[in-house]
Amino acid sequence: MTLTVVGGLPAVGKTAVCRELLRLQSISQSPGRFPTWLRIDSIEQALRDSGEMAPGMPGGAGYYAAAAVAGDVLASGGEVLVECVNPLPLTRRLWEETASVLGCRFLAVEIVCSDAAEHRRRARQRVGDIEGLKLPDWQEIEHRDYAPWPEADLRLDTARLTVAEAAQAIVNDAIRGRGQ
Repeated sequence: MTLTVVGGLPAVGKTAVCRELLRLQSISQSPGRFPTWLRIDSIEQALRDSGEMAPGMPGGAGYYAAAAVAGDVLASGGEVLVECVNPLPLTRRLWEETASVLGCRFLAVEIVCSDAAEHRRRARQRVGDIEGLKLPDWQEIEHRDYAPWPEADLRLDTARLTVAEAAQAIVNDAIRGRGQ
């Protein structure tokens, strides 16, 4: 089983890449092997909607809830795809530990957009698909606490790769990993 975590700043294309990755995997895998997609934004917005997390609070609860669900899915033999900013070594270790405890493969993917003008354009033009979620503006993205992820297995630049190419790179790495 594999825990794939796709991280990166807001507006770099994580959701689009995850959607394409799921589409590609649905074509190539047998029924019932479709990965469970956990979106931290969806979990955190549900926590805010429930009143369990105040707006603007750090989202650690969403990460811990998702890691617990990921652990359950992996333990039952499922595959997991997590989409999150994953900004700090602390959050990254959570995923590594979740996979390690269960003896699962951990595939770390950092999505970046090296073209600042393109990244800004995406941030300004994107439309959210999670009801109630306030998307960060460009200034919030620029000032977000985010440490680069040099130890990620893959670092994909959506300024240079199409969404389809980035998703295919993840699929290719996952296939190589299964052969190990």
